Amino acid sequence: MPISVPGPSSHLRQRGFSLLEVLIVLVIIGIATATVSVSAFSGGDARALRQDAVRLTQLFAVAQAEARRGGSPILWDYDAGGYGFAQAPRDLFLPTGLARQAGPAQAQDLTGALRPRSWASENAIEVRIEPPAANVFTTEWISGPLAVELSDGLNTIHIVRSGSGQYQVLP
Repeated sequence: MPISVPGPSSHLRQRGFSLLEVLIVLVIIGIATATVSVSAFSGGDARALRQDAVRLTQLFAVAQAEARRGGSPILWDYDAGGYGFAQAPRDLFLPTGLARQAGPAQAQDLTGALRPRSWASENAIEVRIEPPAANVFTTEWISGPLAVELSDGLNTIHIVRSGSGQYQVLP
């Protein structure tokens, strides 16, 4: 049975790492960190669009409840830069003769939760609603289905309202 005995060659053995080995490890760590950071932050536009969609589902529910509570319709107004909610002008919903007697009325922007907002996405947002002109929240308790498509040119998100009035964000 061989027994090893420390000899003069044992203290010539290298202890620790060479500079080259340390540099190689640092390069590997740098590449891994860069890869993780690029993949973590590359979906910024898609994340902002989804954030807008989730916020809208909550605001749509608030607008519907406010329309029922206040007894008059709420309009959702939007453009490429942002969106907001307004109390519907009364002449939109009065018969022609009564609307003339009441005089012209303007939509009043709402404050609080339904205040005007900008889109979270830096890109211009295109909105498509199905059925058309379904951006009015009425006092009806049973709402029909609604589909809203938000698109920033690269990403698209859908907001869907079921017949029961529940809103859901779909990719």
